[in-house]
Amino acid sequence: MNNQDFTTTILVEQKPEEVFNAINNVLGWWSQEIEGNTSRVNDEFTYRYQDVHQCKMRLVEVDYGKKVVWLVVENYFNFTNDKSEWTGDKIIFDISEQANKTLLRFTHEGLVPEYECYTACVNGWSQYIQKSLKNLITTGSGEPNSRERPYTIHEVAARFNELAQQEKWFEIQDELFGENVKSIDPANSLYFGYAEGKAAVRKKGEDFVKKITDFHGAHTTAPVIGGNHFAVGREMDITVQGFGRIRLNEIMMYEVDDSKIISEQFFY
Repeated sequence: MNNQDFTTTILVEQKPEEVFNAINNVLGWWSQEIEGNTSRVNDEFTYRYQDVHQCKMRLVEVDYGKKVVWLVVENYFNFTNDKSEWTGDKIIFDISEQANKTLLRFTHEGLVPEYECYTACVNGWSQYIQKSLKNLITTGSGEPNSRERPYTIHEVAARFNELAQQEKWFEIQDELFGENVKSIDPANSLYFGYAEGKAAVRKKGEDFVKKITDFHGAHTTAPVIGGNHFAVGREMDITVQGFGRIRLNEIMMYEVDDSKIISEQFFY
């Protein structure tokens, strides 16, 4: 097993058999859009997350109270250029007793930093295992994906990152911004002003893009999440009408409420 494979663990008071049963209740902690069987060797099921992610899993090892292994048979992300990501990977749940408690070690074997989806996938698995599955084990109620459930800050930040890495900034506004979003730049900024409301924020961005005469390169870091905010770093090298070539090095901070970004603030 490659030591770069993604692994996370949880420790609970419940018995190994209870942990095992919760893992196999995939509808209860991963998604309410699971189709197929999820408990016996050679069972296959399909997971869907809106139009963003779809995969087919096959159970290749089921050892009651000890271990469950899924093989990724098919996989599709609508935001990656490499459609082979995940395909052939193994999703492993190892269960063991530790000091009168039960340790669950989750491993996505094959999920490595070279994957285009790596950051989003790590954030997603962390959310599902550390929160949703753990809650299902300890309280009997998980937090699986559903079209009705509001997106968490982690899901909003992950989707933001997916689109930002493709430089799809207007798509971010269309999909993730609330109707009354505020866009705040430093006082006396030479480049941008203040805007409030989705249409005004969109126009602010469009007006600036029209002034860019040459794009030399840009880079956006992965999100850092705290409370209901997340922040990214961004470097941009552009030539702008009236300013010449400029290099912006900024922190971009976003506030999320009820699944939508309600403010963006820039520090440069």
